[in-house]
Amino acid sequence: MTPDVGATAPVAPAAWHAVSVSQAAALLRSSIDTGLTKQDAARRLADIGPNRVGDVPERPLWRLALDQFRSIVVLLLLGASLVAAALGDALEASAILVALLLNAAIGFSTEWRARVSLERLRDLTVPHALVRRDGVVTRIRAAELVPGDVVVLEAGAHVPADARLVEAVALRADESALTGESVSVDKTADAKVESQAPIAERPTMVYLGTSIVAGRGIALVTATGVASELGRIGQLVGLAGDRTTPLERQVEVLGRRLMGVALAISAFVGLVGILQGLAPGLMIETAISLAIAAIPEGLPAITAVALAAGLWRLARAGALVRRLPAVETLGSTTVICADKTGTMTENRMTVVRVHVAGRTLRLEEALSGPARRGEVVQLLTVAALVNDATIERDGDRYRLHGDPTETALLEAAVNAGLDPARLARQWRRRHEEPFDATTRFMATWNDMPDGNQTLLVKGAPAVVVEKSEWLQDAERRRLTADERARLLEANRALAELGLRVLAVAWHPRCGADRRVADLTFLGLVALEDPLRPGVRDAVARCERAGIRTVMLTGDQRLTAEAIGRQLGLPAEAVRSRVSPEQKFALIEQLQREGHVVAMTGDGVNDAPALARADIGIAMGRHGTDVAREAADIVLTDDNFPTIVRAVEEGRVIYANLQKVIRFLFSCNLSEIVLIFAAIVAGLPSPLLPLQILWINLVTDIFPAVALIRDPAEPDIMRRPPHTPGSALVSWHAGGAMLLEGMLLSAGALSAYAWAIWQYGVGAHAGTLAFLTLVLLHPFQALNCRSQITLWWRLPANRLIWASVATLALVQWLAIGPTPLAAILETAPLSVGDWLVATACAVWPVAAMQIRKWFRARGGGLVRRLDSMVAI
Repeated sequence: MTPDVGATAPVAPAAWHAVSVSQAAALLRSSIDTGLTKQDAARRLADIGPNRVGDVPERPLWRLALDQFRSIVVLLLLGASLVAAALGDALEASAILVALLLNAAIGFSTEWRARVSLERLRDLTVPHALVRRDGVVTRIRAAELVPGDVVVLEAGAHVPADARLVEAVALRADESALTGESVSVDKTADAKVESQAPIAERPTMVYLGTSIVAGRGIALVTATGVASELGRIGQLVGLAGDRTTPLERQVEVLGRRLMGVALAISAFVGLVGILQGLAPGLMIETAISLAIAAIPEGLPAITAVALAAGLWRLARAGALVRRLPAVETLGSTTVICADKTGTMTENRMTVVRVHVAGRTLRLEEALSGPARRGEVVQLLTVAALVNDATIERDGDRYRLHGDPTETALLEAAVNAGLDPARLARQWRRRHEEPFDATTRFMATWNDMPDGNQTLLVKGAPAVVVEKSEWLQDAERRRLTADERARLLEANRALAELGLRVLAVAWHPRCGADRRVADLTFLGLVALEDPLRPGVRDAVARCERAGIRTVMLTGDQRLTAEAIGRQLGLPAEAVRSRVSPEQKFALIEQLQREGHVVAMTGDGVNDAPALARADIGIAMGRHGTDVAREAADIVLTDDNFPTIVRAVEEGRVIYANLQKVIRFLFSCNLSEIVLIFAAIVAGLPSPLLPLQILWINLVTDIFPAVALIRDPAEPDIMRRPPHTPGSALVSWHAGGAMLLEGMLLSAGALSAYAWAIWQYGVGAHAGTLAFLTLVLLHPFQALNCRSQITLWWRLPANRLIWASVATLALVQWLAIGPTPLAAILETAPLSVGDWLVATACAVWPVAAMQIRKWFRARGGGLVRRLDSMVAI
């Protein structure tokens, strides 16, 4: 179609629905046949700007920096600095202010990196559009569309911009985002529409923010971005979702509850010290420092780091997370409902057998034997015509575009010597009835080369056989009951081989009749879709992990059961001929039974089930935009093992957070117990306020980061899923942390007592206790890697050993002949002192490892002790 540039004067954007297609093309200086040139599109994009609506502005960096000074830790640091200044200790007051700035810098860096990670991940899920430029249909980012572009619309796609329809075949759109009407509306390119018609009464237009639920079409973009109807009415379009996850909220609640306990304990320790005759100013500083050490203010930041790191690991594994709560919920999954085609199988269909004239033959055999070649060619001719896939020649090769089943039929037609593109021109399509899950067939009405009109049908064998009255054999004859039974038996035999079977029929001269009836049965086409590598092993891993796998498919029962047997699934875990309503009902039933359900899908009809599931997983390669929008996770490889890896990653993230919490609380508790025990014993506090801050703000970081990146424990996928909503720290875990904190403090106390015995009360003894407490941290991190497995039997975590070396170096700077040692008021230590500190740091962790060893061997005494302390 060539635009008539002089057809009309420019019209207001609101009236695009009322002008003809040729007028719209002329006004937009575009061609329906070839679209815009790449150069013209680039110029328009530079002039108009990207096709975006309602980007949510991020907090500016200066605001992010200021927010770091609003936490309770900052207030406590300021209090400690003021106390030190009031006591005339300017050096300590300055050092505390430096610690305050360090704390703020760490918080700012963590939030900024998490923001960058999320932004980069969001960029990976940018919506795309099919657009015709320079006469070639290509896939581009929807943000790059401009007025005048010619876009291709398919069922399941989001409409990427406001556009005037050029062509519409059985096209229906969901416009509820704009009109509030939940019922989809029919669209047509030829309707006469008044210029004042409201949006809901404009069948010639499609709008940004709406979606195509059925049919296909071609449209001319009339407005993008803020100039679109969606932009005009001020609606926001966002993909990121809520950034605060249930896990983050749970961590925040836990931190606030423990804050009160920590402040109370710190105040009590300070009061006891004053009553023991220690300097009130020093004890106030010590109490404030203890509160800083005890409050797990870093937990929210660590949670954000864990989630961001998990998002990137999932992205590298092929799973893009669109909503952060999905990362947490993954670890709770108990049932995975997975589509067969494309997820468990390769979605690489190939025609391998045909059934014609009463015989089932391999395709190669049928095409090479002259006896049945004519029937096979006729069968493949109809299969290539009742088909929405397209084929284009690329030199000596062909490129196929479309549904894998339909492209397989075109490929078989090419192998039979047919030219699908030429057939489509000779047998021009006049009308079509798209495939529907309820009717289970597709029908087209075509003009035959002789001028007559024919009806072509392909679909489920049982449906097509039922609608057929004739059988195409050597001659066309009436289909008998026995022959119907034999056709269904042939279908059964092919399906039992795990093949997908389609029936093909036609009505040679249907005239103007649009009923799908009185068909002549041509034959069966059997297609093979091999299992993806690793799927059977992934299903077995799910079973060991306490996760039930349910395979859903639109294939007939026999085909589904054959594939299920290959996967090792029992018959009750295979659901065939599943409709969208049945998928939705199945998910609701499983959820009522207490299951956490992950659901995979790729089509428009899967969107309700994806939205209803606890974890909606959409296919990235072959999935529709609607399915991806409804999902929490998008698989970039459409592969079932990727789902299992995602579940494992969710479990690892949750487990690593529990490890970090266990590490931080047990270590913080050890500091409090150490100081409290020393004061009660009538001894000076072994730790000065700045030394406490040093431990909390410097030496805690390295082991905590190492634990966040801890590899999966070998049995992580042999454990049952954790219960969603369960406490992050249970009574069981709390008891374990209490016991471990007391053991750690005992290690530091043993070093302090030995130093007092050797050197007396003073800086030397305090420095040795300080060193021991710092060295305890990486060893406790090793212990926290597992509650039941000895650390040397776990996968290597080089980061923990790097933290040991780093802390040893940093601590040497803190107690060696350096300016830092003067600030921290530490004394130099001998090699023997270092050996004592190392031994006192090792024995508590060794005791915990021995306890694990006894538990693994079923030690009765340990079990009795466990029951006494509720561990």
